[in-house]
This record gives sequence, structure tokens and C-alpha cells, in this order.
Amino acid sequence: MSEAAKVTSVDALKDFREALVSFLEEAKNSLVTVQMENRRTTDWLQNHQRLYWFEELKRRRERHSMALTELHRVRLQARPGSAIRDTEQKEAVRVTLAKVREAELKVETVKKWGPPLQHAIDEYTGKARALDDLLTGDVVHSLGMLERMISSLEDYLRLTAPPTS
Repeated sequence: MSEAAKVTSVDALKDFREALVSFLEEAKNSLVTVQMENRRTTDWLQNHQRLYWFEELKRRRERHSMALTELHRVRLQARPGSAIRDTEQKEAVRVTLAKVREAELKVETVKKWGPPLQHAIDEYTGKARALDDLLTGDVVHSLGMLERMISSLEDYLRLTAPPTS
């Protein structure tokens, strides 16, 4: 190793060390934040949305059943030969059926997106773990080396040349 380092400022090394410590803290905080967000999103999709749409589907099917019952009741009460006035009931059946279909679609959508979300999170977790290992291993080791280098340079700069006779 015949190359010599040309250090013109120990303060620049200290500034770099501080920036590296700041980067390390921000990177670790970011990894934790994303991990928490992944958990929150998974919980929201697989628990809250899934349960909400299953319950909503039950409610909408019940409303649709009630609308059908009302339509049949109106038709049964109609007098023979008179016009049946069931327009409102037919519209209620149509609207409630559309809402049932919407809820069924939402249930299927929630089921469909669970596995791709988990796959994406698993892919991210693998890469994030590699970054975390790098941060806790190599960067922390580098910080220690940098600290020792700064200390050695400061010790060297405190030395005074022996007086020449």
C-alpha cells in the first residue's frame, strides 16, 4: 500500500461521520415505518375490508330479499282485473340487486388482492432485510473504523515534531 491519504481536514471526516450516523438512523427509521405500513395495509385489507364487505353483502342480500317480499306482497294484494301498481317495488328490487352485485364484486376483489399484496410485501421484506443487514453490519462497522481513524489523526496532529539541534 504505497498510496497515502491526503487528509486536509479532520473536521470534514467528523462531518462525514455525523452525516453517516444521520443516514443510518433515517434509513433504519424508514425500514421500520414501511414495515408498520405493510402490517397496517395487510390488516386493513384482510381484516377490516374483508369483514366489512362480508357483512355488507349479508345486509344487502337481506334488503334485496325484503324488496322482493314487498313486490310479491303488492302483486298478491292486487285485485283481479285492476292494474298492478308495483313500479316502486320493482325499482327497489332493481336497486337492491345492483347493490348486492356490487358487494359481491367487492368481496371477490378483497379476496383477489390478498395474495398479490402478501407477495409484494414478501418481496419487499427480502430486500429490506438485506438493506437492514448492510446497515447494521457494514455501515456500523464503517462508523467504528471512521471513529478510530479520526481519533488516530487527532492524536497524530497533537504530536509535535522533536526540536532540531
